[in-house]
Amino acid sequence: MSRTSPESLPEPSDFPESSDAGFTLMEVLVAFGILSVILALLFVAIHQTERTITSVESGSRFERKMEIIRYLLREELLGAYLNPNDPLTTFIGFPNREHHRETDSLLFTTLAQTRLSQSSPVSHLEGIQYLLFKSPGSDLFTLVHEQNTNLLSYGTQAVIPEKLLGDVWSLRIRYFDGMLWTDRWNSVQSHSLPLLTRFDIIVVDGKGEKRIFFEEVQIPQTTLNQNQGGGNEIPEGSGSTGN
Repeated sequence: MSRTSPESLPEPSDFPESSDAGFTLMEVLVAFGILSVILALLFVAIHQTERTITSVESGSRFERKMEIIRYLLREELLGAYLNPNDPLTTFIGFPNREHHRETDSLLFTTLAQTRLSQSSPVSHLEGIQYLLFKSPGSDLFTLVHEQNTNLLSYGTQAVIPEKLLGDVWSLRIRYFDGMLWTDRWNSVQSHSLPLLTRFDIIVVDGKGEKRIFFEEVQIPQTTLNQNQGGGNEIPEGSGSTGN
């Protein structure tokens, strides 16, 4: 067995020194600073994502709600009924202004989908009204739909009010007689229904911005063989815009 001579042993200075000193205070502070920046950026990103999702969902709910209201307007106007020989049937549009804004209203009769009794020859009449009420503590309005389910009742009439839409800035209703648009309609005088009825609703959304929605409905000119006058077919329309 060979022996190593003392001359061949490495000097103590040739071995690497152990790094027991750890991180300096400056290195720890820098690491915490970087971590704080990363966490802050992550928090901002999550918050922005949540706000975007909430905004999209809120906008989608708002659009769906307006589409439901437009559908209701369309369906009820398509069922508008007028018989010049029946004083209970009417179609009357009232122009109005409040705070320099249109706050129009409309009252008309429709034929209900059901009859009062099995022996009734036709469905019973219903009264429909659209109007604005001032929202308490606000300069905005609430769109209300009132439905009188039985115009033939001489007792307590079943008037059912329903809030359709809040934060309404204005409601403008116009009527087309085949030649001109007008802001009022009185079937007692004209003995007829308008060819077209158009609703323009301005609503203030959750961001405080004004949104314009419109619905244009062509009312059938023949109801229960009661001809209300001629006219060319005019396309209907609906839509929305933002200011």
